[in-house]
Amino acid sequence: MKFATVAAVGAAALVASCSALGSEGSSDYPSGSVSIIVPVPAGSSTDLSTRVVAPCLEEELGTSVVVENREGGSGAVGNGVFAQAEADGYTLVSTTAANAALPPILEGNVGYTVDDFRPVGMIGVAPVVLLVPADSPFQSAEDLFAAAESGTVTVGVPGMTSVPGISVNALIDRTDLQIEPVPFDGNGGTMAALVSGEVQAGYMSADGGVALPRIESGEVRVLATAVTEPIETMPDVPTLESLGYSGLPYADSFWFLAAQPETPNEVVTTLEDAMETCMTSESIASELGEGVAPSSFIDGAEVKKRLEQAAGDYAESVG
Repeated sequence: MKFATVAAVGAAALVASCSALGSEGSSDYPSGSVSIIVPVPAGSSTDLSTRVVAPCLEEELGTSVVVENREGGSGAVGNGVFAQAEADGYTLVSTTAANAALPPILEGNVGYTVDDFRPVGMIGVAPVVLLVPADSPFQSAEDLFAAAESGTVTVGVPGMTSVPGISVNALIDRTDLQIEPVPFDGNGGTMAALVSGEVQAGYMSADGGVALPRIESGEVRVLATAVTEPIETMPDVPTLESLGYSGLPYADSFWFLAAQPETPNEVVTTLEDAMETCMTSESIASELGEGVAPSSFIDGAEVKKRLEQAAGDYAESVG
């Protein structure tokens, strides 16, 4: 009995000690360098905007923040590395909804699922838009769709399994429009085909690296957007839903910072507080650009909600 009592007391002390150490470790966060994996190439909108935010996170967290590109497999390589890392707040990921949700849907076992991301805040957003060259005879989305009712209209997309590719296929499936989607290598390839006249229209995200500069210069025109509400920076551009094309897949291309689901709550709170400070900074918003920076801070819970909606829409459309 005496031995059992001593053993029980010792075990209880050990548990208490471990709990205290775990609590102290979390409360001391961060005590070392933080790595942010970006699962897409350097120079992409996700990469560039993450590098804009990283110095601010360094200042807020009081430690070095290193951005590391791990590209490949439409984001699957970098996201897989992130998902297998220790859930301690020292290995984060900056990824898009499409990169988080689509590879598991399309490829099956890629080492992670959409549930392996615990967002701590939105970094950037780029709605999917329908574009035509400045000299296109289509002056409105109605013009283009009218033409697609009587003949074929070619529309460039950045890959058939991209968000725009999935969305335009859903539009074709749910209407009698004779749209021929033509896949290209990313937004850059799609834009090049559009301005050269290889396709009549383009359906792609209005990102700051490729589409926005061409839109702002007047080289291309926006006829419609695939999101459900008008874009603040393009208030006169109609949504596809307002034109009668509803029920299409979630079409906001957005990217966010995330930790692993098992990351201690206090660590996640620290990260989310830092993100809120950075994302509400006028200098950060200015550097990201009006078309990329969210108009207000979008916290982890809201990002998770949008991510789950997007994943559900993608699964339904691809399936």
